[in-house]
Amino acid sequence: MKVSPENENKKDFMFVRADRKMVKINFKDILYIESLGDYVKVFTNNNTIITRETISNFEATLPSDYFIRVHRSYIVSISKISSYTNEYIEVDKKAVSISRTYKESVLQKLAQV
Repeated sequence: MKVSPENENKKDFMFVRADRKMVKINFKDILYIESLGDYVKVFTNNNTIITRETISNFEATLPSDYFIRVHRSYIVSISKISSYTNEYIEVDKKAVSISRTYKESVLQKLAQV
């Protein structure tokens, strides 16, 4: 993730509580995020981190230029999308559904990329 001059003071990582410790997650390593009720699974290049957090908090923290909410339960990294249709997005060989609620905004944003 390149940092433009006006975004230099913005960080490119976050810390989340997982396994009784604070774990650093670099935004560039995130493939996608899946909500499981009160927990969130963060799928990265190397591993999966489970934290007791809401997906809405992740959405507010992640830079909107690089991540997109595609479903009530999913946020995906735009740079990690390998293909997409009107119904789903493929990230790391996993098909993530695009919900009706987010479809219009998702397809608009992806058309601009």
